[in-house]
Formats: sequence, C-alpha cells, structure tokens
Amino acid sequence: MKSIRSILLAVAAALPFVSLAHEGHGHEHPWSPGHFLANPEHAIPLALAVVLITAFVVKRYVIAKRARK
Repeated sequence: MKSIRSILLAVAAALPFVSLAHEGHGHEHPWSPGHFLANPEHAIPLALAVVLITAFVVKRYVIAKRARK
C-alpha cells in the first residue's frame, strides 16, 4: 500500500510538467490522433501508460491463474 501511495504522489508531483503547452499548438488540430502520436510530449507518456497498464493486467492475470491451481 505504501508503494501505491508513493507512485500516486510522484504522478501528482509530475502533473504540472505534463500540462505545459508545447511548441506546435495551432499547426494541427489539438484533439486529432495525429497530434497525440506525432508529438513526443504526448506519445511518450501515452506509451508509458499503455505499458504500465498492460503490465498490471498481466500480473493480476498470472496471480489469479496461480491461485486457481
């Protein structure tokens, strides 16, 4: 439980840095998928989130599978 709190605290501390605007706003539609995939400011956190969520789901699945045996 302590590690979850540490992770949440780290994410909350990093949020102001993520919310800063970056160069390139105004050249393409800001809500288009291309904007989020082409700009590293969006693509890297998105990829990191996908990896972390996938790892969490796989870990839970493996633990549940072991518990059933």
